[in-house]
Amino acid sequence: MSLGSKIKQYREENNMTQKDIAEILEVEPGTISKYESGMIEPNIEALKRLAETFQFSIDELLKDDEEKFDVTKICVLEVLREQKEMKLKGNLYHNTQIKFAYNTNHIEGSNLTEDQTRYIFETNTILFDGETVASVDDILETANHFKLVDYMLDVADEVLSEDIIKQFHKILKQGTMDSYKEWFNVGEYKKLANEAGTMPTSTPKKTPKDMQNLLEWYNSLSVITIKEIIEFHARFEKIHPFQDGNGRIGRIIAFKECLKNNIIPFIILDRDKLFYYRGLKEYQCRKEKGYLIDTCLNAQDQYTKMIEYYLK
Repeated sequence: MSLGSKIKQYREENNMTQKDIAEILEVEPGTISKYESGMIEPNIEALKRLAETFQFSIDELLKDDEEKFDVTKICVLEVLREQKEMKLKGNLYHNTQIKFAYNTNHIEGSNLTEDQTRYIFETNTILFDGETVASVDDILETANHFKLVDYMLDVADEVLSEDIIKQFHKILKQGTMDSYKEWFNVGEYKKLANEAGTMPTSTPKKTPKDMQNLLEWYNSLSVITIKEIIEFHARFEKIHPFQDGNGRIGRIIAFKECLKNNIIPFIILDRDKLFYYRGLKEYQCRKEKGYLIDTCLNAQDQYTKMIEYYLK
């Protein structure tokens, strides 16, 4: 807060007019107005009298307090959408795309590095080092994830639906080897049984009903906090509705729902995947919810630091 703003604040808090202060300082009322607007600054004698009047030290008056950055007042969805339309480089949207694509794909086994992921996003080409061999599907799914995030931002404030979730899957897997397998059913629920690690999941026959029940429960909630979003994520991964790509779809849903409800979103980092997997397993077995919640909250803290770095 500037000196002029402090003088005005302290004057008003003490129910004093500019004329009252002018009489104390033995100056014209217009001079006080200029102090408060920052046009001129009081001399040392005036500062002493102001400090005595407001019962503050001169140092307190002169100290230029930087307003604390309140990340909760930032509408992250608006920022990401605006930067996306601007094609702004090197800021929150740009780095969200890279960190999200790299980490969510690496958790699922992609061998692309973060630098290669960045290169694909920034140049639409792939950077190879030495004799590095990259899977075509890794490259496609990285490029697809960039498109997926953009689509997610477009529909972020819409009510979560089966159509949106299926479209997420279609975008992620489009053009990959899996998309050429009829039984894989890209953009639709699984035809064959699958599992999440060693955990059994919903059968193909039960999946449509289980997904319908999950969305009915979630969309009936009157208040949604990050804990409800984590609960949805754990239930979604337990159903495992698609033949493959469930982890990435589940994490993009969680990001979307955080944005929709003005909650700081989170990106699970590859380095934390063991905590994440343990958290899901413990949560789904109804043993302990804290592991998954703590992992997600820690990821939220990391994203908060990103927001502060780029927007403060």
